Amino acid sequence: MNTIDKLAEQFSKLPGIGPRQAKRFVYFLLKKDDAFLKGLSENILKLKQDINTCESCYQFFQDKTKTSAKKCEICRDSTRDETVLMVVGKDADMENIEKNHIYNGKYFILGGYLPIMSNDASWVRSDKLFEIVKQRKDELKEVILALSLNPEGENTIYHVTRTLKPLTDKYPIKVSTLGKGLSTGTELEYSDDDTLKNALKNRS
Repeated sequence: MNTIDKLAEQFSKLPGIGPRQAKRFVYFLLKKDDAFLKGLSENILKLKQDINTCESCYQFFQDKTKTSAKKCEICRDSTRDETVLMVVGKDADMENIEKNHIYNGKYFILGGYLPIMSNDASWVRSDKLFEIVKQRKDELKEVILALSLNPEGENTIYHVTRTLKPLTDKYPIKVSTLGKGLSTGTELEYSDDDTLKNALKNRS
């Protein structure tokens, strides 16, 4: 296997990238100058060095203070509503909600979605979510499951609701899902401002 094929194989492991698109990436890079390739490779190598994972919400974030902070800016922000916790599938979902300024509570990132017909939830942080809700049971009033309305999202909602049931049965914590505004099959990451506002407003 030559270098082109090896690099294409690596690109094909990225989410949503097939073999043909992976090969296009390689040929694109072959047309770029050395400065571009050097900058790209340096940023890739620095990615793990500069980016931390928040110990509270599990968001990837860059510590701008260079203090090896364990919590992101949102989790450190005392003005955010501590009584509401929004659960999203991935960082991109949270970024889309944040840029639209429609929510002022705290977050929890599951790290992905549970594939349909799968019982293997080991890579979804539902157990960590359970522990955080348990720790905050006295202040927490609502957990919003802001997950994509596709088969994987529905399966994840079912799994998380079942995981949290021992706590929601015992404590007055409401578990809600996004309401009208999001159509079936919608990816939260790509939803527009008005759609997100309506879905959050009409949650149930």
